[in-house]
This record gives sequence, C-alpha cells and structure tokens, in this order.
Amino acid sequence: MPLKAEDVPIFFVDAMLGNIARKLRLLGYDSQYFSDIDDEKLIESVIKEKRTIISKDVELINKAKKLGIRSIHIIQKDEIEQFFEIISDVNLKIQINGDTSRCPKCNSLTESVDKEIIKEKIPQGVFKSNDRFWRCKGCNKVYWEGTHIKNLQEFVGKINERLQ
Repeated sequence: MPLKAEDVPIFFVDAMLGNIARKLRLLGYDSQYFSDIDDEKLIESVIKEKRTIISKDVELINKAKKLGIRSIHIIQKDEIEQFFEIISDVNLKIQINGDTSRCPKCNSLTESVDKEIIKEKIPQGVFKSNDRFWRCKGCNKVYWEGTHIKNLQEFVGKINERLQ
C-alpha cells in the first residue's frame, strides 16, 4: 500500500550533512538544507513546516527535543551507516526513480523532459548517449542518468542488500 502524502517524511538536514541532503533529494524526499543557517532560524522553519531535523549537532538535537521537535541524531561517520540511523527512525523507501526525484541543488521537484527541448543545454555526447532527461521545476537544471546516478545506485544497492 503506497504511503499517503502526510505519511511521507520531510526533513531539514543541517549544514554538516550536505551529502545526505542531496541523496535524500535524489531519492525523492523533500529535504531542506542550507550550509549557513543559524539554529534559531532552522528551528523556526522546522516548526512552521513540520519537518524532522537530521543533524550531528548535539546542541541542536537537544534544543529540538526540548521543544518537542522530531529529530534524528546522526552519530556515524560513514554515509551508509548514517542512512541506517535515519531508516531506523523513519520509514524510507530507498529506490531511485527520476520521475519522483527532487533537484539535488534546490530541492524542487523534477519533471521528465523531451530531449529535443533541452538539446542546446547539454553536451552533444550526453545528448547522443541518453534518451531520458529531467528538468528541475525550480532552477531549470537538466539531469540525466550519468555517473552521479550510477554512484547513487551503488549506494542504494548496498543499503537494500543490508535491509533484506
């Protein structure tokens, strides 16, 4: 049974975990991230948007707990282990699907786009060797299944192997 929109977690990932934020976005999870936001503004945003904080910052996690804000304290250094810390707290669907991914840069939704429309925006070799492309609805960046997706597929494969 698919998750209802209100059951899909949304996150605010603090500045120490930018790679986690990008991976969550590529996996389709709404994950706010700013490299330079102070704790008070982060907490204000989290409360207003009903997000879960993901952080390595003990002080921030303690503040969040005192305020009754859902938070996930990341202790591990390895990214796969960090994902397991998140998975142990939240029901995440770990699969890559370009049609449900979010932009790793701005967190906006992406949409499938006909390659002829974006022909001028991508290298000729990429145009010739790929058939599927996605464009960010926010910043208009164009994506395709390049090495970043292959690396993410390996990452997801390692997680899913351990989940079985």
